[in-house]
Amino acid sequence: MVLTVNQTAFAQVFLFPEFLNFDEVIFGQSVSQSLVIKNQGDTAIVVGDINFSHSYFQVSDTSFSIDPNDSQIVVVIFSPQEQGVADGTMSIFVNTPSDTILEVELTGWTPIDLNVELVRNEFLMPISFNVQNSREFLLHLRVSSGTNWAIPESESAVLTIYIDSTYSFQNQDIVLFKGDELFVYKVSLGIIDSGSHTIEVYFNGDKSPPGAQFVFLDELSLVPIALKSRDYDVFRFSPVLYGRDLVSEDESVHTDVPLLMWHEVDTVESAKWIEYSMIWSNEDGGTNSISLMSRWGRTTDIEWIYKVKIDPGGNVLEEYFQGPGHSTSYFQGNRINDHPVLKTVTINNMVSDEGVSNYKFFLSPERSKQEIHSREILMDDDPWTYEIMALEMIAEGKYESPADPFSSAVSDARNYLYLEFNTQMAGNGIRLTFAAKLKNDPFWYYSDHGLSSIGAVNAGGWRRSTIELWEGTTLDDLDSLQILGSASGSFSITFEELSKVFLLDEDFALLESPLQLDETFILNESNSSIRFAFDELTSVGGEDVAYAPKIFLLSQNYPNPFNSITNIQYQLSAASEVLLTIYNIRGQEVLRLVESDQPAGYHQITWNAANVASGMYFYRLRAGNFVQTRKMILLR
Repeated sequence: MVLTVNQTAFAQVFLFPEFLNFDEVIFGQSVSQSLVIKNQGDTAIVVGDINFSHSYFQVSDTSFSIDPNDSQIVVVIFSPQEQGVADGTMSIFVNTPSDTILEVELTGWTPIDLNVELVRNEFLMPISFNVQNSREFLLHLRVSSGTNWAIPESESAVLTIYIDSTYSFQNQDIVLFKGDELFVYKVSLGIIDSGSHTIEVYFNGDKSPPGAQFVFLDELSLVPIALKSRDYDVFRFSPVLYGRDLVSEDESVHTDVPLLMWHEVDTVESAKWIEYSMIWSNEDGGTNSISLMSRWGRTTDIEWIYKVKIDPGGNVLEEYFQGPGHSTSYFQGNRINDHPVLKTVTINNMVSDEGVSNYKFFLSPERSKQEIHSREILMDDDPWTYEIMALEMIAEGKYESPADPFSSAVSDARNYLYLEFNTQMAGNGIRLTFAAKLKNDPFWYYSDHGLSSIGAVNAGGWRRSTIELWEGTTLDDLDSLQILGSASGSFSITFEELSKVFLLDEDFALLESPLQLDETFILNESNSSIRFAFDELTSVGGEDVAYAPKIFLLSQNYPNPFNSITNIQYQLSAASEVLLTIYNIRGQEVLRLVESDQPAGYHQITWNAANVASGMYFYRLRAGNFVQTRKMILLR
């Protein structure tokens, strides 16, 4: 913000940050955050007063002056006087000597204690709350029920949430799949206008299985989303999803229930893509359970459901959903405010922009995916998803018990070794499989049980697989790992990284191996497998094992596309004279990043392209007689 004083002097005031989000604050406590007011002009400014639109926020100093090229730190305190939500505005009155008002958005909340038990068809007393600025809200509800996802007719209980009335378009259902464990269910409420409102929770007996007799409501949080948050559009466009009703109208209460939604954001030039994906508790159709464990490392279903492209002003440019047959279709359906309305319409959880059902879900999209991992990393971050996955397999009679790794039948999820890896593949009919050997055991156990009829990993990128082992196997029992490739003809599998190896404990928490394998190797028809001892792959004495690469390789830069800064990795199987050069699309040399003798090993360099124009570039590695070129895209 520039404040003009006269022809020869000016004041330039910057506020950082533009909003203060205090998140969850326990009632009776106070939390403070700092706001920086910086004067980058050539005349002093005077802050004459600071006011708040909400009484729960305050500062200790409300008037002061700031000299040119100086700054003042203002400590803002959030002291909730009751349980609930607080959103407001901090107004800073600046005299330069002309008067100007600078505004900072403020948000925070305190969990509301409920401590109440509901029986079927009973309402919680309405909870009143006030909103100062229209904005998107989330609901975090800590609750339990006397149900069990593995027991037919008692799998879950259903709560229906109402805003302001039982006829509100913002009503939605929450399926309590976690049973008698107190669990925080996270959903969206959509945009709530400024003013007074009520929220009601109803134990919906008509929608619940017959075995659900009570629910216990422990705590409720109304979570405001800061309007100036960089991620506000993520919440503004998150989809509403009607449940599947292909077999029965109530199938969402016991199978393929939506568990978790997350988002990914990709900036392309000045526009922004937001993609939303969902994890369902099971996949009833499409790939069978045995092949799911071998090819994907899970029996849950994970699919993207909706993506939207918006301009800097938040206007929709393009939008799509994933329809039947994994088709990408242009969205033309209804909305609740800016939220697209979809429905699950296939047995393998594809969606449509038409239709409704008896169950309406509006999950929170607050989770985001780590870039350098497979989609299943979301399950690792929320390992309770493995538990629900296992319980549904039990309920549907799909588990063998006790486990028999020599049988192709699927057993309990806790009997598997889970692997995450990154590859590049070329060829037809490729199969990438894994095998593990245990100490004092002569046999190898295969991800596909040695059967070509079971699906195997058949595409590159970040993926998962599993190997079934005996019940009670520990990380210390692992002896060797074998990685095998095959195809219907010539093929090449570049194995770039094995990033995660883990088991699940009794409570479905991850037991991760300290594996440190980031060596690149290539499998092909003449060299189709490679073996490692697990002791060679893990940390020794707290230090990572050093590997000598077997080949020269230039890896794809990351991130790509990138905005100003990207990383380039390469490996040398022998000491070499290295030249790493950047070229523009016309083949003109832009920069020599490396020009020196380097030892064998793994190398990385960062390129800061802040002074280079947007566009496509090429980077070439020359190491002795080895030459490799890759392309990258710089976007601003």
